[in-house]
Amino acid sequence: MKKHQKVAAALVGALVAVLALTGCTTGTSEYDERKEQQESTTLTDSLEKNNLEEKKQRENDPSAIRYVYLMNYGQIVGYYVIQGKVSSSGSQLGPEQEVIRRCIAGGCESFVLDSAQDDGTYGTGDPGVFFFLADGTMVETDLNYLSSDAPLAIDVPRLGGDA
Repeated sequence: MKKHQKVAAALVGALVAVLALTGCTTGTSEYDERKEQQESTTLTDSLEKNNLEEKKQRENDPSAIRYVYLMNYGQIVGYYVIQGKVSSSGSQLGPEQEVIRRCIAGGCESFVLDSAQDDGTYGTGDPGVFFFLADGTMVETDLNYLSSDAPLAIDVPRLGGDA
């Protein structure tokens, strides 16, 4: 056996010994026990999961009619009839942060930097929410609101859009 093969064999042997001494086993570990406990207590079907699925289905229906009631200082000032869903004005199509990796002679460093927003600018996005009326009009507001998929039994004026 050549010298470099002996060195390699010794390193492999040392690695096996280190792993054996540090508790790496092929039997049941804490991870396996935790996974088994988690699987035995995780529900495959629950009312919460069903509610979230129903909410997702309703929110992703582009033809859904919704009623958005705007509030100012806790008072409902009026409502819009919208098509689709209410969306956050601060949301973006792309990731909000990027990981930049810089390598120089001394090694590599990673930095997390804010990405440009969809419009090419930086900084926090617009506050509030936006939505579209059935006639295509976009409305954006930073007032508090509540939304429902049926009209509420309250007497407030309808805002914008055709009847």
